Amino acid sequence: MKKASRSYWDSICNISRNPRMFYSMLNKISNHVSQDINTSNLIIHNNRIISNPQLQSNLFVNFFALRIQHEPIPLDYNGVHTSNLNHPIQIQETIKAIQTTRNSAPGADNIPAAWFKRLNNQQVHTLTARFQEIFFTTNIPQQWKHSLIIPIPKPSKDKTIISSYRPIALTSVGAKIFERILTKRISTFLLTHKKIPPCVYGFLPLRDNQLAIYKIQSNILEAHQQKDFFIGINLDIQSAYDSVYIDGLIQKCLHIGITGYIVKFIHHFLQDRVLQVRWRNQLSKTKVTQRGLAQGSVLSPILFAIFLFDFEDTLEEGVQVSIFADDIFIYCSHNSPDHIVKKLRRTMNNVYQWCKYWKLNISPEKSA
Repeated sequence: MKKASRSYWDSICNISRNPRMFYSMLNKISNHVSQDINTSNLIIHNNRIISNPQLQSNLFVNFFALRIQHEPIPLDYNGVHTSNLNHPIQIQETIKAIQTTRNSAPGADNIPAAWFKRLNNQQVHTLTARFQEIFFTTNIPQQWKHSLIIPIPKPSKDKTIISSYRPIALTSVGAKIFERILTKRISTFLLTHKKIPPCVYGFLPLRDNQLAIYKIQSNILEAHQQKDFFIGINLDIQSAYDSVYIDGLIQKCLHIGITGYIVKFIHHFLQDRVLQVRWRNQLSKTKVTQRGLAQGSVLSPILFAIFLFDFEDTLEEGVQVSIFADDIFIYCSHNSPDHIVKKLRRTMNNVYQWCKYWKLNISPEKSA
């Protein structure tokens, strides 16, 4: 008995030197012996077990604000200003944006949507005038660029690892209302001027994910009827919003005609954003980031779609693509599987070069 006890104790001591094995053992104990031990609140960093929520929140903000060095692109805002994108903010736009803003959690300024929805007509006029001043001067309130980050665990991921969490940003409701005005203008411009590639879905009326699925399904059925082979590749962009090359995005906006005050505001709005993590009732230190688009921002979905507008240039003849948010499905059908493989291989080489140029990475684990 003594020998067995000593042997077991030695094994426990060995396990304790490996944080991951120790956590696994602790998890088993908590499941079978005591429900008072909450191992889900443990974070492992540099082979150390971190249980202090303040230290954990600082680890999160350091990770989410990780600085990415991208070479700046010379940008010229002095092109022809598209009038319907850059005319003065109208009170009707402000009213509509307020009405369509959900009663979600407020940002760091702690002003809820309900406060804006209680404004009288004169106060809405005053707010519109303030929006107009911000739009023309790009003198953006600091609170608009302050994101309160809530780490949300990704499905089926190890919750002790920082990278297993997705940053969801709580931003100023005032900023969201203003973003909603700009998003409406941009979407109207893209529709009116037919700037949206037919392969892009998910951010405009009548272009939801169901339509994307229907298109793919129709191509599969057509290939089946013609007794052709059908091969598809599903690509997932790693940390999609976080990885957007901001100067590259602005260059693409200018290229498709989004010019003037609106693009200048977007560029300033995306630069020098401040992140702060709220975790287990603790607030982290603040960190400035130049990294990508904010999760939870109203503008982010349409800006990310614009960033992918030229993705179809990577396709070889006969290869098609459907893009919904950061999910990309490339496919091809033909009576010869060798022909399909050759086409897809060339396309993937083009995709690699495109991603390299625009500073994106494909996630191998989520792609198939």
